[in-house]
Amino acid sequence: MFKGQDLTNGNTEYSPVADTADRMQFAQPVYCLKLLQNIYKANKPVLEKLQLQNDWSKMTNLKQGATLADLALSAKESEYAWPTLNALWTELTLPGRPPVLFTLDGLAHINKISEYRDPSFNEVHAHDLVLVRMFVDALSGKTKLPNGGAIIAATSENNSHHHPSQELVLSQLEAGQAGKEVPKPDPYERKYDERVYDALKNSFVMRLEGVSKEEGRALMEYWGASGLVRDVLNSRTVSEKWALGGHGNVGEMERVALMTMRM
Repeated sequence: MFKGQDLTNGNTEYSPVADTADRMQFAQPVYCLKLLQNIYKANKPVLEKLQLQNDWSKMTNLKQGATLADLALSAKESEYAWPTLNALWTELTLPGRPPVLFTLDGLAHINKISEYRDPSFNEVHAHDLVLVRMFVDALSGKTKLPNGGAIIAATSENNSHHHPSQELVLSQLEAGQAGKEVPKPDPYERKYDERVYDALKNSFVMRLEGVSKEEGRALMEYWGASGLVRDVLNSRTVSEKWALGGHGNVGEMERVALMTMRM
């Protein structure tokens, strides 16, 4: 998983990608290198069993019989990170590979104009950042996953941007899934973005609610049994932490319970 905000807030080194087709696109070499390293660490046992099927000799010195793990490790410098990551993604989406899980937190952050500028000082749309584009193409279905998998983008009301196109398409998808009347675009809205709408229109929306009080109690009892919480757990304590945790938001419950209780 990576965070959308980290890719678009202007705090990551970026550079133009040569020979991009329709419009100038940009890579984020340092971020891509760190992502490659994290992919390798998390998936080393699997990557070591998968041999390369394409010839990447123009960008690496890998010999015949090299694995995807070797490919991930071949990028020693950030300037080679994006081509290597792109090659790894190409290999992972070939037939016969394992299913892929590709996730992003902060969907709204990649559906807006980024804080980056092109050489002419024009604003750069987040979808013109190649790492974002890789994810968006997978999310929209443009990149096929012949072996199955899941492309998951998370969004929330916290630390998010209001984006008319994102709000419209998500509301339309939810209404369609529930068999309700599908909302229509606002004819007076001038900030719709077709690129964002097209990226999301084939998605499935799953709304996650907070846990119930009973589930919250079971979770806190587990924390207590694990030794994380050493205070007395009773109905009053559970109700208090459940309420302070946004009515069952697990992350908030963890914060208010584990950071404020005596440990």
